[in-house]
Amino acid sequence: MTKHFIFIFTLLCSLQLHAGVQPIQKDTVQYAVRYESMELLQPLRPAYLDGVVLPMSRSGNWFVSIAGGATAFLGTPLGCEDIFGRLKPSYSFAFGKWFTPSVGARINYSGLQFKDGALSTQKYHHIHADLLWNVLGRRYARQEQVRWGLTPFVGAGLLHHAANGHNPFAISYGVQGQYRISKRVSVVLELSNTTTFQDFDGYGRANRLGDHMLSLTAGFTFHLGKVGWKRAVDAMPYIRRNEQLIGYVNYLTEENRRYAGLHDRDRRTLAELKKILEIEGLLDTYSHLFKDDMNGGKFPVNNYSGLNSLRARLKHRHWDGTSPLDSAAILSGSGNQILQSTSTGNRNDFAVDSTFCDYDDGKCIGAPIYFFFALNSARLTDASQALNLDELARVAKKYNLSVRVIGAADSMTGTSDINQSLSVSRAGFIVSELERRGISAQRIVQSYRGGISDHIPVEANRHTKVELYISEVTEKSE
Repeated sequence: MTKHFIFIFTLLCSLQLHAGVQPIQKDTVQYAVRYESMELLQPLRPAYLDGVVLPMSRSGNWFVSIAGGATAFLGTPLGCEDIFGRLKPSYSFAFGKWFTPSVGARINYSGLQFKDGALSTQKYHHIHADLLWNVLGRRYARQEQVRWGLTPFVGAGLLHHAANGHNPFAISYGVQGQYRISKRVSVVLELSNTTTFQDFDGYGRANRLGDHMLSLTAGFTFHLGKVGWKRAVDAMPYIRRNEQLIGYVNYLTEENRRYAGLHDRDRRTLAELKKILEIEGLLDTYSHLFKDDMNGGKFPVNNYSGLNSLRARLKHRHWDGTSPLDSAAILSGSGNQILQSTSTGNRNDFAVDSTFCDYDDGKCIGAPIYFFFALNSARLTDASQALNLDELARVAKKYNLSVRVIGAADSMTGTSDINQSLSVSRAGFIVSELERRGISAQRIVQSYRGGISDHIPVEANRHTKVELYISEVTEKSE
């Protein structure tokens, strides 16, 4: 019974443990930004803000109006003549500006004749400033050309009686209808009234409003400067497009950086492959692979003719085991004998040896090594060039060789003084690195070329050249 109980208990625990394990759903959805370059580069169709218009120019929408009509004076006391018996001719001249399609202002002058309370004809002048409100101005938000306008106005000014010299304050108000004939000319019809004090015509009580000048005029308005209004463009689509373009530029920048890294890696791979093929003597066979070399073959490069010559000597059956780089053998003349004599008597077996170059005095070993520097600095363009420094120091110490270090700068950039200083600092940098690797300063010769233009591309002129020579100087023993 106990065994059955333990078995059932174990089974229940295992079932509970299994039920407690929740399956983990791995989210396989990844957000990837996709840029449709053709869509981003398409011009946007402008969208307009609803009900918003702007003037064509801040200095535009000026106008001048000329009108003529009739005026009836309605004074206090009124007199016994009706309104038609009081009509007299009048004219008006106005100059103003529309600030928006709905709001404008003007300065108006009107006058000529009127009949006073005694029905005698008098002359008057009226000048006033009015605020205009075009109730149909909002139509400009939906269409470019609006022909009709209905403009109530109100203003204030001075009214002058030519006979009695009164100049009372007057309030003007009315309504103006307008029909635009063309872009520059409109027809206007205006009904207005002017209210002033009762003693304007010489009859009535002072300091109490009561005299009125009712006018009906018709004329033309001439629009000056840049005329009209333009709908306000909604800037939000352009802001969003600009944000998308910024993101696209950042994306292209990252892609360009990635491809630049791949390009640099491929270039280095090809350079190393070329070195391997040259060492193995297979470069001529596979030279067609390097016809489109990325660097164009214009940079000064290290060659391995000396190494190839040494390999040939090692394989030659008449070689007596003396290294051509043995400075003692060379200085004693035995090195030259190795190159010129063999057991077969054939003096041409080693007559040409590319290990020895003829730069200056015929004692240079192999090809020079170039170290390239960043613009306007003594900093190597690539830290991996330090490997060449290690090998140079190793060979120079092993075979007791002297080192010549020649600094240079690019004459296409900087002045001659700057280039001379750069060539000195670059040569000094290489010298300090060689000394740090164990080469005595007595075996290093420095020289400086300043600005040069010997190589293409111009970046290749920003270098320091290092040459190895057969040492004629014996280091001091410490």
